Amino acid sequence: MDGPAGRLAALLQDHPEQAGLVIGLLVFAESLAFVGFFVPSTPLLLMIGAMLGAGLLEPGPLLAYAVVGAVLGDAISYELGRWMGPSTLRHRLLKPRRRALARARLFIRKAGVATMILGRFTGPIRSLVPLAAGMLRMRRLPFQAANVIGALVWIPVMLAPGYLAARGVSLLPPGLIEPLLAGAVVIVLAVLIWRRRLSRV
Repeated sequence: MDGPAGRLAALLQDHPEQAGLVIGLLVFAESLAFVGFFVPSTPLLLMIGAMLGAGLLEPGPLLAYAVVGAVLGDAISYELGRWMGPSTLRHRLLKPRRRALARARLFIRKAGVATMILGRFTGPIRSLVPLAAGMLRMRRLPFQAANVIGALVWIPVMLAPGYLAARGVSLLPPGLIEPLLAGAVVIVLAVLIWRRRLSRV
């Protein structure tokens, strides 16, 4: 398996004791406003779920680090939004992301605090939802409560497909497991690229 997923898999296999920290940092970066656009977390989490299903990683520490990373990433993005304020939307540096931010703000106005849970499943605008919540001055306590709940839901949901796939193919000949996992990652990457292109139309 080539690319980021392959390199991450090799790293985690060589240093399984560091898996929790690595996954925590990955999810933290993916949850940060603007930074999250450049972190392909979905295929990586799919691959990590497969490693969990194959028994290569311990689930307890990994899940704990991942949830903490997701919560911290959204919390920092929220505070950044409060600091920036709504007037920052007119800044020229935000012009490339203005449409995505507008969609995130509209999503928040429609769904309220529930956006912090649902927003984790909104694809390309996911990392901008907490930023927009901060810009709109959503109250901190409801935001943080929904932030924690959303992380507790999102992490298992993202790991589940890979985990179930690995458990399902455990009876296959060993030579077929790696190509199937690589194919699943390629399919997910293709879907992500397609969704991102649609969001820019």
